[in-house]
Amino acid sequence: MTSQVIVDLPAEFAKSLGDDVARETLIAAVLRWFEEGKLSQGQAAEALGLKRGEFFDLLHQHQVSPIQMTVDDLDHDFGRG
Repeated sequence: MTSQVIVDLPAEFAKSLGDDVARETLIAAVLRWFEEGKLSQGQAAEALGLKRGEFFDLLHQHQVSPIQMTVDDLDHDFGRG
């Protein structure tokens, strides 16, 4: 199941995003949700129709870390929390 979202963008803004504004908007949203921990790597890749390796390439292109851990997460994992 999918949902459709309609976003009104100023023409100049949309023009600066290039030919595929919808795709660029989806990528931006998915990367943000991934950074916030709302989507896993697998969920984010699936939302974009990418294989996991392709999603890692996309993360690299956008300078987003594939590892989303907080300091508290690290402390807990290393038995300090």
